[in-house]
Amino acid sequence: KSTGEGIVEYKNKPSAMAAQRYCSERCYFLNSSLRPCIVEPYTYQDNNADGLPEKSLNKKIPEFMKLRQQGPHFADMGSFEHEYGQRWKQMHDLFKQKSDALKREMEMEEEKLEAQMEYARYEHETEQLREQLRMREQDSDRQKAEWEMKERMAVENKQRNEIQMKHKVEEMQNLIKRTDEELHRRQLENNVFMQNQQMNILDGMDDNRQGFGNMRGGNNFDAGMGLANLRNQFQRKSSR
Repeated sequence: KSTGEGIVEYKNKPSAMAAQRYCSERCYFLNSSLRPCIVEPYTYQDNNADGLPEKSLNKKIPEFMKLRQQGPHFADMGSFEHEYGQRWKQMHDLFKQKSDALKREMEMEEEKLEAQMEYARYEHETEQLREQLRMREQDSDRQKAEWEMKERMAVENKQRNEIQMKHKVEEMQNLIKRTDEELHRRQLENNVFMQNQQMNILDGMDDNRQGFGNMRGGNNFDAGMGLANLRNQFQRKSSR
């Protein structure tokens, strides 16, 4: 399908600029159609559209014959061809203006969307930072609670150990006290037992002395006094 466009090459730029100015000021037709040529500087566009070569045209159809009744020519100023050629140019200019306006509008919309996207990205990143901050605060609170619980348990264990140690010390002191009392009691019992044994021995010696004095006479008084003094000394020791 024909694209309705063509390329004309010039040997130099001034000739190309003159042709463009002349075709813009007047209406240049390629055939009998009232659609004039719109001349613009060429810019390369790779739109994969090959167009329709001249040799591929069907030159036998009535439409081709009708268009080619008249060759390339400029319309006379104020003529019917010139009037409708100008209308085509005006419509082309309007299309170009609208196309440019639409392009500018699209660029503005793209910039607006880009700004919205950047703001949305900023909000998203800010929300992520807030979430990370909340998670860190929660983790900090959790660690603080765990530390306080461990500290409280350590204090409770210390108090419990101190109480247990105090009870053990009291039990040890009581055991030592009871042991000392038991030893003292046994010592007293042993002292009393020894005193009783000694008293029995002295009583036996006294009896022997008395019998010996009766048999032999004399000095029994002195012996009795000596035994009595010895007995009194043992009694004083036991009373201590």
